[in-house]
This record gives sequence, structure tokens and C-alpha cells, in this order.
Amino acid sequence: MKLIRVLLVLLLVFPTTSTFAATPSPQPGYTIKTTKLYWRAMQSSPVAKTLLTNTPVRYTTYNRSWSNVYINGTRYYTPSSNLKAGIPTLTATERLRLVNKQHGLSSTYRSRQLVTLTIPTVYTKGSERTLMAAEAAHALARLYYAGRKEGHTLYALSAYRSYATQKSLYTYWVNTRGTAYASKYVARPGHSEHQTGLAVDMTSARMRMGLYASFDQTPEGKWMLQQAHRYGFIVRYPKGKEKITGYNYEPWHLRYVGVKEATIIKQQNWTFEDWWAKR
Repeated sequence: MKLIRVLLVLLLVFPTTSTFAATPSPQPGYTIKTTKLYWRAMQSSPVAKTLLTNTPVRYTTYNRSWSNVYINGTRYYTPSSNLKAGIPTLTATERLRLVNKQHGLSSTYRSRQLVTLTIPTVYTKGSERTLMAAEAAHALARLYYAGRKEGHTLYALSAYRSYATQKSLYTYWVNTRGTAYASKYVARPGHSEHQTGLAVDMTSARMRMGLYASFDQTPEGKWMLQQAHRYGFIVRYPKGKEKITGYNYEPWHLRYVGVKEATIIKQQNWTFEDWWAKR
């Protein structure tokens, strides 16, 4: 009994408080070299995956030398020296790549920097159409939140599309409406900007989450068309430029090129083809 009384006194005098270290949320970063991911925090552990340079990741610090990298809910380990916090930047060649009816991409082209968009999307997260190159995705988020501050809510309908997805889409419209119609609205596989990971089709609730030319008459559409260049985006297929771009007017289709280039294109009322011809 005396022992119990002593323990009770000690508990009253020195109350114990349970403290648990909060699990840090994974932060965005990217690999700065070819990076091996391990199952345990030791280089003698089996290699689970290998990531190329400039691959976006989400990670937390594990200890002084190692970090945890999270991919699709699975935790891996890698030396912290392989990673850098922040958003990987595109090379000028990648960012300013011209893709149109004359200039295409290989069937296997896929940006290494694809990440899931953080803004509202029409397709469920996990769909390839919610992916975009990290630098462009970050810029799109800034555009989205700027719009929200002005009372406008935008949605990303379709961002990245693989060669296979574009082939299926193009075939559908050819079979449904014919080649002449499809060629005005849908790129042939290998000739779609969506495959670059730098293009996105935007919409709104007023458009019932669809793509219509009248988007430019809505408050959110008008705001986006006027402000997109400030965040590095151009309206890729502008009105009155159909003979240059080869496609009908699409006020919903944004292409990321960078703030400097987008501002010049906006000020000069150019298409991307014009910029390439006069740069």
C-alpha cells in the first residue's frame, strides 16, 4: 500500500504528458541525379526503384542522412543528398517545344516531370488527364488561386494525354464525324500538345464541365483569357488564327510556355507559330 501511495504522490507532483511527434507531411521535391530507392535506409538493402534526374517526388526527412520518398502510397528510402526541395524546372527546349500538325512527338514520348494537379479536376485524381509537368502544374495552381480571389472558379478538364489515349480519341471522332471535322478539333496521335504535359483544357460550372466556344463569354472565361499570360500560359488556338494554327478557336485550351514568352505572345497578338517564326 505504501508503494502505491508513493506512486500516486509522484504522479500528482510530476504529471506525465504524452507527447507524440507529429508526422510531417510530405513536401514536394525532385531528384538531382539518377536516384535509387531502397526498401530500407541502407544501401545494402535491395533497390526497389530507380528514378531519373529531375523526377518530381514527395518526401520527408527520415534521419540525418536519409529521406522517405512516397510513390502511390508506398514508402521508400533514399540518401537525402539525392533530393532537392521545390519544383523541377523545364529546360527551354522542353518548355518551348512546338507541337502542331507539322511537328510531332514519338509514340513513346512522356515527360519525366508529370505530377497530379492540385486544383479541382473533372476527371478523378489518378486519371492520366489530371497529370501535368510539375512547373506547368505549379503555374496553373497560381492561376487558379488568383482566379478564386477574384470570385472565379476554374476546373481542369483534360491535361496530359498519352499517345494511346490521343489515338483512341482521334479514331472516335473520325468514325463519328469524319476526318474533315476531326482535323479541325482533334490532333492526330503524336501531334497533340496534351502529350507534352504542358497543355490543359479548362472549364467551369457554367459550362457544365464541358468545352464550348462560349466559355469566353463567361466571367471566369473572360478573366482567364485576360490573365493567363501572367502565369506563363497562352491561348494556343486563338480566334481568327485558324489558318495559322490549323485548328478552330478553342478559348479553353491553355499551353504553358513561361511568363516572358507568354507576355510577348499576348502583347503582339501572336500564335505560338508566329513566335517560333519571329523569335
